[in-house]
Parts: sequence; C-alpha cells; structure tokens
Amino acid sequence: MQASPRNPEERLRQLSARDFASDNPMASGSEELWFICKELRDRGAVMECADDIFDLMERLDDVDLGSPGPLVHSLESTGTAYEPSLKASLRRKPTPLSVWMVNRILNTDRADRRHWLDLLDMAATHPSASEATRADVRDFLAFQAKCGQP
Repeated sequence: MQASPRNPEERLRQLSARDFASDNPMASGSEELWFICKELRDRGAVMECADDIFDLMERLDDVDLGSPGPLVHSLESTGTAYEPSLKASLRRKPTPLSVWMVNRILNTDRADRRHWLDLLDMAATHPSASEATRADVRDFLAFQAKCGQP
C-alpha cells in the first residue's frame, strides 16, 4: 500500500482490493480500516466520511471488510444518523455489508420496519447487486419472515 495521506477521506478512497488480498504480503487494508475508523470516531467525524465509507463498500463489495468490522461499528456509533447514507447506498449498489446492516436494523423493534424490508426486497433484484449480495438478501428476508413481524 502507498504511504497514507493524512486525510481519512482520501485514505478511504485510496484503498483497493489489493490492500486486502491474502496473496499480497504487503496487504494492510484491514489494519488501515481500523486506524481510519478509530481516528474518525475519536474526532467525532464519522458522518463527515459516511459517503466515503459507503463508496468503499460499493467499490470493494467482493472484499471482506469485516463483519461487522470497523466500518459498520463506526457508522452505527452515530446512532441513526448514518441511515440516510445507507439508504442512498442501497439504491446505488447493494453490497454484502449494506444489506447486512439493514438486517441488523430489522433485528431491532422499529416503527419503520416495513420500509427497511422494502429496501431489502429492492436489493434482491437490483441490477448492480452481486449474486453474493442477492443470496444474502434472500437469507435475510427468510430470517426476517421467521421473526413473524410485519
């Protein structure tokens, strides 16, 4: 990985799949994510980078970015402030992490449950979603149906 710029947004933008590749002895993407997210949380700047975080999830949707990992923990540390950015990301390109986040929301008692289920339904057939994402959506919808809540 290249020398990291100081700006966390730029550091997020510079991460690539190669930074996470198991066959790359110099791969340090996971560690870099933890450092970036800690810095953002310490500075109270997670929401300033929310779009960059979701962009990273969309660009690297076939990379293991954690589960939940530093990105999700950081976004969820903002309470519900990240939810509009999550919705926008889902509409652009559902990813394994973004649909997983929706499932986490659905595991709580929410008045807007139907809205989140509708977003998952949309993700199941979204033209930009990978087959892995669609499979995750099907699993999450089946799980939520077993929960028996409308």
